[in-house]
Amino acid sequence: MVINVKTLAGAADTSEQGDALFRVLAPVLTRGDAAVVSFEGIEVATTSFVNVAFVELLSVVSLPQIKAQVKVVRSSKQINDLIRARLTSEAARLQAA
Repeated sequence: MVINVKTLAGAADTSEQGDALFRVLAPVLTRGDAAVVSFEGIEVATTSFVNVAFVELLSVVSLPQIKAQVKVVRSSKQINDLIRARLTSEAARLQAA
C-alpha cells in the first residue's frame, strides 16, 4: 500500500495531520502488511506530526515491525532524521520503563 502524505493530510505540520496518517498506517501494520509512505511534495515535517503519525505506532506494533513494514520514500533528510530519532528515542524509553 502506498500512502501519499500530501494527498492524505495536505502537509506534515500538525498532530491532526499526523493522526490522519496514523489512522491509515496502524491497521495496515497490525494486519502484518507493508506500507510505503511517500512525502512527495513535502520538504519538512514537524515533531508533532511525527510523534502522532509514527511514534504512536509503538503502541500497536514494535520498532522492529515498523522498520520491517514501513518504507519512507521521496522524503527529505530532515524528515528521515526526525522519524528515525523520535522512534529510536521513544522505543528506548519504553524499553527502559
